Amino acid sequence: MSETQNYDVVVVGGGPAGSTVGALLAKAGHRVLILERERFPRYHIGESLVTGMTPLMEELGLVEQLDARYRHKTGISLRWGKDPQPWRSDFSAAGTDYDHAWHVTRSDFDELMLDNARKLGAEVREEAHVTEILQDESGTVTGVVYTHEGRTHRVSSRYVADASGQSRTVSRRLTETQWQDDLRNVAIWGYYDTYTPLEDEDDILVEAIEGGGWMWGIPLSKSKLSLGYVLSVEKLTEATRQGLSHQEIFAQGLESSIMARTMVDAGVSVPLKSARDWSHLSDRFFGPGWVAVGDAAAFIDPLFSSGVWLGTSGAWLAARALDAALSDPSNEAPALERFEAVYRQLFSDILSYVRFFMEPNRLREEYMERAQQIARVYTRSSRVGFMALVSGIGAVADLVNFDPMGVEGLQEIMVERQKIAAERAAAAAE
Repeated sequence: MSETQNYDVVVVGGGPAGSTVGALLAKAGHRVLILERERFPRYHIGESLVTGMTPLMEELGLVEQLDARYRHKTGISLRWGKDPQPWRSDFSAAGTDYDHAWHVTRSDFDELMLDNARKLGAEVREEAHVTEILQDESGTVTGVVYTHEGRTHRVSSRYVADASGQSRTVSRRLTETQWQDDLRNVAIWGYYDTYTPLEDEDDILVEAIEGGGWMWGIPLSKSKLSLGYVLSVEKLTEATRQGLSHQEIFAQGLESSIMARTMVDAGVSVPLKSARDWSHLSDRFFGPGWVAVGDAAAFIDPLFSSGVWLGTSGAWLAARALDAALSDPSNEAPALERFEAVYRQLFSDILSYVRFFMEPNRLREEYMERAQQIARVYTRSSRVGFMALVSGIGAVADLVNFDPMGVEGLQEIMVERQKIAAERAAAAAE
């Protein structure tokens, strides 16, 4: 084993959340090590971004590169609810200057983000496998052990940021996971080189499928469409018992659609990928010596393309909280409590709305009015509230103006923790 190395923060995972927290802390002058288990570029799903990410991309200095590399995403085309007619909402409806986001190829986008962290001063090790989380006698996380290029390394740090995605390298060991049983889904998707665009050709398509589930259509370029079918685990299991393959299940979803099937030739078979899509929420986003961001903290059904936004937003919050704690250890408790309070509220808002939206037999105006209530946007137009919520724009002020030493929201997080503790005690008594 090599001699112990010392850092202010070790980040486990180099995806968008990990590269964000690493880049911002390095930019603030801290010594940061990012450990990524794969070699970039590597494939990843989650290819459509939202405008709520734009202020962070400005902070990271990436907007010009994103505009130059990727197709603009200007809105959402939907077929959902009682009204059989498709409907649309564009980003300009949120009432800000942020009129577009991006459809991205994640292998390229994630590499861009990680390279940017390097440029801002973070040290990066790719193909680095974390094998052990180090803790002292009190349980405080003090570093990690990892392997890289055939050698084992021991690293000590003030904090470890878990941005390891669904692997949840730290949070899996140190938190309880709350699985959202009503959102246990599976996604099946593929890519078409030839397709017919929607009327608003830069939009993402979100379409409810009769009998359950939904489809997405993401126009990555003029010659590449990402088309996916999300269905419940129960529906997939039943179809599998009937002897259906993923190709046949996907074909059934496409045949049941109205809009998605007009975009591609149903007779053309493309290679398919699949992944479980199980929404979950950790009972804590931080503890002594560690924080969790991105999917390591929580994951919500990707209905509104909120995954990368939630992950990078949490990383933005965590970077400022850790900066405050590193600058003065007495700041640690209030800064990290504040980080969790604001971050958890972002998840709570999206989760509650996804649950409401998943009921496909409501009127369009009902969906918009509920979004307006959750986003706390008080205008005469519910369309503004809808887009403010699903684009993340409604949370921009909270993110940009985040004060890690603020106290607002701490009472709510403590009440939630007491509730979780009571539920655990009740379960243990049964």
